[in-house]
Amino acid sequence: MLGLVKGNDQTIGFVVCCLLCGVINMDEVNRWAEKVIGENEVSDLPDYIFDLIDFNGTITELDRLLGFFPYWRRTKAQGRAVYGIAVKRGEKLSQDDVSFNEEQALEALKKHPEIEKLFRETFPFIDL
Repeated sequence: MLGLVKGNDQTIGFVVCCLLCGVINMDEVNRWAEKVIGENEVSDLPDYIFDLIDFNGTITELDRLLGFFPYWRRTKAQGRAVYGIAVKRGEKLSQDDVSFNEEQALEALKKHPEIEKLFRETFPFIDL
């Protein structure tokens, strides 16, 4: 699986972005790690994937576990679309966290179906 290591961190960057945005929770990160292990050659995976299966620490601790801070490259509109997934999952957006409302997040998601596609591919065990 691509995108799990520093310099090629798109997949883990998307997972962490979803966690930071409140789209997923740590239990879902744990389930994602189990899925990654089940779908890939164990020797090809970074060590942190195995630690993620039962990790329930803070974001700061997650950063240390990974050994780097992953970054998912996206446009501003795509980032807003991620919040649209949170809204679809029943989360309320706090104006302390974002400068747009739930309707705008859903509209961004509608304009960027690739974000929902990526979410469904990354987290097939989550119903939207």
